Amino acid sequence: MDNTGERMVPEYSDANTFWEHIHRYSFAAKWVRDKRVLDIASGEGYGCYGLLSAGAKSVIGVDIDVSACAHAARKYKVDVRVGSAEAIPIETGSVDVAVSFETIEHVPNPDRFVREISRVLTPDGLLIISTPDKNLYSPPGKERNPYHCSEMAPEEFQALLRSAFSNISLFGQRPHSAKWWSPISLISETCPWDQLAQVAKLRRRLWSKWNPQRVTPVPKVKRENPVDCILHDKSLWLERAVNWSAVRPLRRSRGWSPVFLIAVARKRN
Repeated sequence: MDNTGERMVPEYSDANTFWEHIHRYSFAAKWVRDKRVLDIASGEGYGCYGLLSAGAKSVIGVDIDVSACAHAARKYKVDVRVGSAEAIPIETGSVDVAVSFETIEHVPNPDRFVREISRVLTPDGLLIISTPDKNLYSPPGKERNPYHCSEMAPEEFQALLRSAFSNISLFGQRPHSAKWWSPISLISETCPWDQLAQVAKLRRRLWSKWNPQRVTPVPKVKRENPVDCILHDKSLWLERAVNWSAVRPLRRSRGWSPVFLIAVARKRN
């Protein structure tokens, strides 16, 4: 990551940031078994260790922050290398899966970043990448994140990926809005049902029950063991269905829009 001002540090991050990142890596863990994996902008290192523990053949973390790399190597004993997202310090065609969470919006030249990821992937390599939807994350009138320089709308994000990748599947995280008929409207940031006072009151009450991960502090034991959270989601199906931070398939026909977009894309041959 070419700007180090924004990171998820398990011991200190707020509950929203903690669980959003945990669910992203839990999602990525499904794709990495027996694969050589790159985690670009690996930060503190918990994600590298989580992917390795999920069955990856190998994991290389790359981050521009020297101290973050030293911390990750010391704490998790993972292979981490100092380097830029625009000049990834690994060999061409050397990894099967590249993971990039909340990185591209920090990169001054996102097209160069995408080309670099394509370069280091094998011919049939897979990219799992996330970024905020600028229309929802930074709407007009809202103060912009000072660490972001390349925010994109969904159409721009997909167009950029298509320059080097095909078979792009979109997923979403943190529902912002949804049509009244969508069950996701009950857990979205803006809910059409809130126009009815009694329904709004009930929704707020249920929100705290359904999404304790968002409204309560992260327990110390989970902060100390983020990899266990990545690997062992013991929540019931209904709990996952109403979880605000869960990663869900994004189909516009489902009538909802997420703040964060996650794409799974196959390298274009």
